Order: sequence, then structure tokens, then C-alpha cells
Amino acid sequence: MKTGAAALVTLPFPLRLITFPLCGFLYTAVLWMMFAFLPVHLKAQGLSDAMLGTVMGFYSISALLLMIPLGLLSDRVSPKKVLLGGACLLFAHLAGLRSAHSGAAFLFLAVLGGLSWAIFQTVLQALFLKVLSPARRGVKIAVFQMGSYLGFGVGPLLAGTLWGDADYVRMLGFALAGAAVLILLVLTLEDSDPIRFNLVEYREDLKQPRALAFLVVWLVYATHFGVEQTSYTLLMRHDLGFSNAQVGWTFLAVGVWMALMAPATGRGFDVRQSVIRLLALGLIVSSVFQVLTAFARTLPEMIAVRLLHTAGDVPVILSMGIMTAAFFPRGRLGGHSAVVYAVRTLGVFAGNYAAGWVIPLVGYQGTFVASGAVVFVATLALLPWIRRVLHMPESAGRESVRP
Repeated sequence: MKTGAAALVTLPFPLRLITFPLCGFLYTAVLWMMFAFLPVHLKAQGLSDAMLGTVMGFYSISALLLMIPLGLLSDRVSPKKVLLGGACLLFAHLAGLRSAHSGAAFLFLAVLGGLSWAIFQTVLQALFLKVLSPARRGVKIAVFQMGSYLGFGVGPLLAGTLWGDADYVRMLGFALAGAAVLILLVLTLEDSDPIRFNLVEYREDLKQPRALAFLVVWLVYATHFGVEQTSYTLLMRHDLGFSNAQVGWTFLAVGVWMALMAPATGRGFDVRQSVIRLLALGLIVSSVFQVLTAFARTLPEMIAVRLLHTAGDVPVILSMGIMTAAFFPRGRLGGHSAVVYAVRTLGVFAGNYAAGWVIPLVGYQGTFVASGAVVFVATLALLPWIRRVLHMPESAGRESVRP
């Protein structure tokens, strides 16, 4: 009888495809139930804008402490056990938030939440890429990402509507229940066999010019996520006067839209095999509508501009997943996925931290103008390098058309 990764050959394809997006959906929904309104809660607890930005940044920077070691560990041991540990950390983090009041307490809990975030961001996708064949890679990665997109939309909507009848702490009780279900769901995932490796092999993989190029692009692009985490909800609540439920509806609209876009975008890549076009167009669209977010005034305007913004985000995020799978050996995807997400996390932290200091100078709206302009200018500057080195390996092209 086959065990580990080999046993997957005998499992029905739909079952293998669904369990991973379900985990991604539940984790992201629970995380964003907490995350979407955390800045509002921190302000209510009396934290300054600078401390607020620092707390939000700690979710990102704390993940860097163990992200790469955890990725390497997932190559050496059972990735499912690592994910189980991440789900338990999420539960502990949410339980702690219900009683925290001081800046120091929130910083400590941000470390726990950041570690959980690091595990799920790196290990879940790496395990998914390990256990599925590379045929029709674009569509498969897109379906996997659909779960996270839907969770990103559903979580804040649930939080916003629940908060209509409860305070933030009581709302976290529902998030805790979701975290408990996640622990059970992780136990149903397929696992992969560990490998023996030499750390030198990882270094050689990362020395490829194409690997360096897409990591630099990922770093710059990720800064706008940090600005969104710190400023987006506060922009809608404080500057535009949206209710919690209205804030939740904007997240749901964006999440559902991204989920609907993802399969078509993945199918388009499988047909054209052009990751450069996917990446460059996505970066430009995303950055332009990041700037225009600052000029939305009504709920329909905000939803419209964010849908157009994420019409750029979806191809960028998909292209990053495709390049991670295509540029690195399957057995070492845990470590390399960790590197990719470590770079992303560093960019998110830079955006968090910068937003915390820029908000008093230009307001919540100004942070969107600044972050969009940075990504747009950087894209134009990096485009010649992108065109020169970010080509898919021939083997990836051949694999993508295999049945």
C-alpha cells in the first residue's frame, strides 16, 4: 500500500483539490474576522497611530523570525503536523486578544498571530504544490487561491454584521469557534513524505537571476498590502463614515470578485504560458487603482475602485504562485515558499510601519496615493529586468499540457 505523497495517486482529484482551498478559506476567514476591525479596536483601546502601525507591523515582522526555519522543517518532517501547530497558535492568539488592553499585550499577541500566519502562508501552499501534479498548474493554483479570496471576503462581513449586536471581544468568540473547526479540518489534509537535503541546494536555487527578480518585485508590491492592513478600514470608518456592516460588504465584494477572477486567470496562463504579461499588467492595474482608492467617497464608488484594483492583484498573486512552483524543485518547496513569503512579509511590514508614520502627515487617503505611486514607479523601473529574466522553464510549459 502506498503512503505519503504516493498515496495521492489513488485519491479522487476533486477531493484532493477541495480540502486545501477549504483550509485556506477557513483560516483566512477567521484571520480577517479579527484583522479587518483590529485597527478600530486598537484605537478604541487608546493606542496612538504610531503604536497602531507598530502592532500591525508586528504581525508581519514576527513571522520573519521563524518563517524560513518552519519552511525548511516542513520539508524534513510532516507538513501537516506543522500546519496543526499553526492552527493551535491561531486559537491561542484569538483567545488572548479577548483580554488584552495594553500596547505590550497586543505586541506579544501579534507575535503569536504572526507565527500562525507564517505557517499557513508558507506550508499550506507548499504542501498543496507537492501533492498535486503540475498538469494545468495555473488553474489548480487559482482554485487553491479561491479559498483564501472567499475567506478574505466572508470573514470581515461576518465580523461587521456580528459587531452590530456585539462588541469586538464578543465577536472574537465566533472567530475562536472557527479556529477550533480549522484544527479539525487540518487533520483531513493529505500529507507528503519528508526529504533529505543539503542547505547548499537551497542557496543554489535562489542564486538564479529569475528567482532574484521575482523576489524583488514581490517585495515592492507587498508594501501596498501593509498600507491596506493599517489604513483601509480606518479610511472607511473614520473618513467616510461607513458602518461596520458596510465595511464588511466591501470586503465580501472584493473577495467574491477575486474568487471569480482566479480560475479564468489561471486558465488564461495555461493557454498562453506568459507569466511576464500576467505580472506586468497586474502590477500596473493594481497600482493605478490603489491611488484612486483615495478618491472614492460612497460605498458603490469604494466597491467599484477596489474591484478594479484587485483585477490587478489576482494576476500578480497567481503569477507569484506559478513562479514558485516552476522555478524551484518540488521537494524543496517548503523552504522556498518560506523565502517567498518572508520577502512578502518584509514588504508588508514596511507598508505597515510607513503607514503608521505617514498617516499623521497625509491622512488615510494619502497613504493609498503614496503606496500606489511607489508600486507604479517601481514597476516601470523594473520592467526591462522582468522582461529579460522572468521566463518560464521549458519543462514547466510541457508539464502544463499533460493530462
